[in-house]
Amino acid sequence: MKLKSIAAASVVALTALSSHAADTDWGQHDLLESALGLTAGGVFFDTFSFSLGAQSDVASSVTSLGAIGAGTYSLFSVGGDGMVGTADDIGFGAWTFAGAPSVHSVSLAAGSYYYSVFGLASGTAAYSINSAAAATPVPEPETYALLGAGLGVIGFVVSRRRRER
Repeated sequence: MKLKSIAAASVVALTALSSHAADTDWGQHDLLESALGLTAGGVFFDTFSFSLGAQSDVASSVTSLGAIGAGTYSLFSVGGDGMVGTADDIGFGAWTFAGAPSVHSVSLAAGSYYYSVFGLASGTAAYSINSAAAATPVPEPETYALLGAGLGVIGFVVSRRRRER
């Protein structure tokens, strides 16, 4: 009987200290995405998923307010199973945060991605995650044609100068 009461007390204690988790889906990443996370204390682990339609340069930062220790956020691609947080996800970076933001940039191909934000708050605290995506310019076929024509003209001029000597 004593074992049952110890187990029940453990469950209650773990529930009181348990983490809160929020899963936010931004859908197609707009030029700027932003979210606010709030906690009354304890461990928190939130995810923010998004997709990119084209290769993009993505810059992100997390700003915290309050007593958040061991604050980290990471960027992952969603693996082949299409599920967030599984073994086939690929990490692109992991950064710490405390107070003022620090911006981190990566170049990503079209696909599905997510941020995971983890921390331990000793009391009421908040954080803000910001992510900006700008499509990486892709050269048009005309650019390559013009480059080829320019190299052809340079080759013609060089060969003509050699013949004139």
